[in-house]
Amino acid sequence: MPVRARGLTIEGADGRRYLDCLSGAGSLALGHNHPVVLEAIRGVLDSGAPLHVLDLATPVKDAFTSELFATLPRGLADSARIQFCGPAGTDAVEAALKLVRTATGREGLLAFSGAYHGMTAGALAVSGGAHSARVTRLPYPQDYRCPFGTGGEQGARLAARWTETLLDDPKSGVRTPAGMIVEPVQGEGGVIPAPDGWLRRMREITADRDIPFIADEIQTGVGRTGAFWAVEHSGVVPDVMVLS
Repeated sequence: MPVRARGLTIEGADGRRYLDCLSGAGSLALGHNHPVVLEAIRGVLDSGAPLHVLDLATPVKDAFTSELFATLPRGLADSARIQFCGPAGTDAVEAALKLVRTATGREGLLAFSGAYHGMTAGALAVSGGAHSARVTRLPYPQDYRCPFGTGGEQGARLAARWTETLLDDPKSGVRTPAGMIVEPVQGEGGVIPAPDGWLRRMREITADRDIPFIADEIQTGVGRTGAFWAVEHSGVVPDVMVLS
């Protein structure tokens, strides 16, 4: 039973100290009780600022938005808008799915085997293991359990080719979808990083066919992969980013 925590360590009620390898499922990107985070929280509390204003703008929200936009890939930040901020990643995924469906007027979605995007209806439907008539499941390249039995660059090339075939073959049964959602590094699927070349190819395939590309950075953003956003490793600029 944890009672205190700082940085990478947690102290239990029994007095023992533990290394925290979970970090709130990735939500504590700077660790427990980081002094910069605590100072920012105290500053807001001590200022007397309103703590809940629904959707109204506040100086704190404006500052947050400005800082956030300064970190985004330039090709996205130049024309980006914030859909909304919600209490959980699954809410953000739902907003992204609604957004691309509204923007395109289409219904279907492309998602990947092994994916995890949340536990509400839409987010669960695009997660691995779920069954949805509106979601087409695509192979996610990996070495350990390569769906084509090859692994490496060859497996990634085959996965990309499979995606192209489904989209371009009029008899595949897959109509042009509203969007593709992908984790730059699959989390619940086994902590599997997408090959940079494959991720760039997915971006090319979707851009060539006017399919919005959604990067789910809920578990990978804010420095968790070494770059501030995981898509920076490949240079991919998505149409929608889902953040936490």
